[in-house]
Formats: sequence, C-alpha cells, structure tokens
Amino acid sequence: MRVLMTITPGTGHTYPMVPLSWALQMAGHEVLVASCGPGLALGEAGARTVDVAPGLSLDRMVGKLAQNHPEVAAKLLQEASGVPYLEVVGGAVAAALRLQPDMVDAVIRTAEEWRPDVVVHSPLLTPGIVAAAKLGVPAVQHGFGFVNPSAEMMSELHGDLFEAHGVSLPEARATIDITPPSVVPTGPGMWSMGFVPYNGSGPLPKPLYDLLNTRPERPRIAVTLGSGPVPGEAAVILERIIAAAPKADAEFVVVLPRVDLEPFGPLPDNVRAFDWVPYSALLATCSAVVHHAGPGTALGAMVHGLPQVMPAFKGLGRPVVARAIADRGVGRVAEPDDIGPELLESVMADPSIREAAAEVRAEIRAMPTPHDVVTRLEELAAR
Repeated sequence: MRVLMTITPGTGHTYPMVPLSWALQMAGHEVLVASCGPGLALGEAGARTVDVAPGLSLDRMVGKLAQNHPEVAAKLLQEASGVPYLEVVGGAVAAALRLQPDMVDAVIRTAEEWRPDVVVHSPLLTPGIVAAAKLGVPAVQHGFGFVNPSAEMMSELHGDLFEAHGVSLPEARATIDITPPSVVPTGPGMWSMGFVPYNGSGPLPKPLYDLLNTRPERPRIAVTLGSGPVPGEAAVILERIIAAAPKADAEFVVVLPRVDLEPFGPLPDNVRAFDWVPYSALLATCSAVVHHAGPGTALGAMVHGLPQVMPAFKGLGRPVVARAIADRGVGRVAEPDDIGPELLESVMADPSIREAAAEVRAEIRAMPTPHDVVTRLEELAAR
C-alpha cells in the first residue's frame, strides 16, 4: 500500500503523525510525505519527503494572512466572545492556503504523480482531501488532539478549490483521533488511536543528559509556553515563575525553544532553562507541568499521568484545550497572577487531580495503537 501524508507545516501538526508513519513502514507499506518547513521533520524520523513549498512554514503562512487579511486574523482572538473556534480557525487556514496557490498545486500534483492508495492529511489541510477525491482514494484526517474539523466544513470553506478541480468529498473518509475519549468524546467516523510522544531528534547536551538521568530530590515542574517567541501573556507567566521559584520547594525546568531569556534577568538557582528537550523524557522525571494549553504538550502530560496548570490565555484554541483538561479534572486553569508556589503545591497535592490523571494515563495505554490503525487503513484502502 502506498500512503501519501500531506502535513500542515507546523511542529504541532507534524510530530503526532510520526508514530503512524513508523507503523506503516514497519508493516511494509510505502510512505511519502508532502509538506514543507517543519512538516519535513518526518524525514528525520525515517519517511521520504517532498518539499512542496521551500522555505514556507505555518508561522509564515499566518504572518502572510495577517498582513493581507488582518480582519480574518483578528477573528482568531474572538473565541471568548462566542465565535465558534473551528469555524474561525478553519476559515483562517482556508484563507492562508489561498495565499499559497503554489503549495496547494504542488500537494495535488505530487499526489497525481505518486498515485497513493490512501491520503492521510492534517486537519484543515484541504488540498490533501482534494487530491484524494481526484484519485478516487480514501482521505483520512490525522488529528493533532482536542479539535477535529469535519470534511464537510472544510469543503464549504474551501469550496472554490473543490470546484476548480471538479471534485466533491471522497466517499471513503475517516478521522484518526488521538485524544482520550473521556477528555473529548470520539465522534462518528473517528478512529481512536493512543497518543505516542515524539519530540524530534538530535544529540543531548551534557547538562541536559545529566538532568534527564537523575531523579530530583524535590518535585520537578516542567514549564513550557510554546515553540515560538514569548508573547506578552506568556512573558507574564515566565516572570511569575522566575519570581516565585525561590519561595517554592521545587525545581523548575523551563523549555523555550529559540527564546532569548536575557531580558528576564538572572535565573534562580532552582530554575534550569533549555532551548530544546526530548519533552517526554523530561516529563518522565516531573511531578507537574505548567504550559500554554498546546494539544501536544497536554497529551504528553497525560501520557505520564501528570497534573497540569494552564494560564487563562485567550485565542488560538488554547481555551478549548484548557477547558477540556479542566473539565476532565486532570489540571487547573488559573489567572496568570495566581500562578505561584501555593497554587502549584495545591495542584500536586490534590488527590482528585492525581486520580484523574492516572485514569487518563491508563486510558491512553488501552487505546488502539498505530499498528491497529494501520490494519484499519489497509481495510479502508481495499474496499
């Protein structure tokens, strides 16, 4: 079986798809990835890749969207006012793709040249669905956690693309959902698959190697606020952590890729900062996580059964993830000014949070594996 993976060029969209690509290749299937920028990270994980838009990344797509259509970008911050999240973000991504016609055409052309038996695509990446429809093969959406837009919604938002290629939605469709069903219920046509952490590749610096191979004498708390520059809200959290650390009986490991910490001043003795870490390996040594409500970060914490603390950020889907985590009882949402030693200690000591976190960890372990999903893909492609 030949499987084409079309991936939105963002780390959070790419890493969750690595385990399925491994499972497909281990089962003897051919995998080709059509993406660009961070989406090509599957090449580091062993898949063949085609760069459909050299130099393009999700950040640049969003930046171009904000420059050309500021009214669409502004709507991303209106979720708290009742604007449906998926409708807003789906529309924004559809608009962003319209600004990248070469990328869209390259994805579809790659599919037509390679002739896959099934197309596995990122959420919101409509060209993958169109390519599957043109070839008459199944289109399978691989979710990144917590939100799963329907193909029907994307066909409405990107109707001009379907019309331009003379196709409608493929008859054979499915969605791979990596969120534990007790956190976000699995919808119709969705296949559950347990989350398998993947955090990139690269050698470990000696200080990081030493850290990951020691069990701390006091609670270790991971702090991560995303992989981009620290925005205003996130900077407040980091300032709170740095100010509170000397008063806390804990050690903090701050992970902020590509962020200059010099403006925050000297770090307390119990705060270590790294540009990059193998996140899952770090969490295996931690007692709690403070994070920005990113889906991959949240799922990684769930795999290790850790209590989670999330600032009450607005916009870009964070409230959706934070609410789901808080409703399941595996974490707590707090105002930025409330994040300090007392809150962190109360969350780690809360028996209901620890019990819920342990339940979700066991749930993930019992979910179908990527190898199970490969079997379902084989069955779908053979119809």
